[in-house]
Amino acid sequence: MKKRTFLTVVAAAIFALSASAGAAVIPIDNPGFEDPVLADGDWDYSMDNQGWGYFDNDGYQGSWNVTTAEFPGEAPEGENVGWAEGEGMLGGFAQVLTDPDATLKAGWTYTLTVEVGYALSTDPFGGYKVQLLAGGTPHTPGTGADYTGPVTGGTLLAEDNNLLTIAQGTFETSTVTYTYDPAHSGLLGEPLQIRLIAYAASDEVEFDDVRLDGIPEPATLALLGLGALMLKRRRS
Repeated sequence: MKKRTFLTVVAAAIFALSASAGAAVIPIDNPGFEDPVLADGDWDYSMDNQGWGYFDNDGYQGSWNVTTAEFPGEAPEGENVGWAEGEGMLGGFAQVLTDPDATLKAGWTYTLTVEVGYALSTDPFGGYKVQLLAGGTPHTPGTGADYTGPVTGGTLLAEDNNLLTIAQGTFETSTVTYTYDPAHSGLLGEPLQIRLIAYAASDEVEFDDVRLDGIPEPATLALLGLGALMLKRRRS
């Protein structure tokens, strides 16, 4: 193979690797709040044994099968959404991810997207936070009608602190992106944590379709791709 042709192949392979290889959808428990199954208009207040614990608001959260009276377009995904009330405190849902791959990795970029809603009957809508953290202590599932235990600890990596303008009766997509910072090297290997928070002044905030994607930085993929191709060339 001529040198120029070989370099062209390398460049094309690196581009392909950068675009796709290594990308991962990181598993989240109950990302659309579809567990439990609810009848139209029904609410669940405990979030018991459903992946999410509460953070700092004594359990004022749950799932809700929304109606067109509150959201004319209904839920962005599935039938249910999650709801959280500030109740005088900044708080809501939290989940320390348990999948073995859901940890902070060097050279990775993470993108967290969440649909955030403002119901027609909500007054006031005081604001929200969508946060990505590393570390923390998972919640303790409750029993029966009891609330799950709180999620505690964790180091904030990135957040959307009430950046969206949301019209009543609609949802908007919150996007939080974090690229690994060597300043966080002491957190490598720690589980990732997601928090969905209603401001203390909020009567209620809805959340749905929580998704976390991770991908190695292109430079990391390029080195991997170049090394693989060089090894193949030597063998041929």
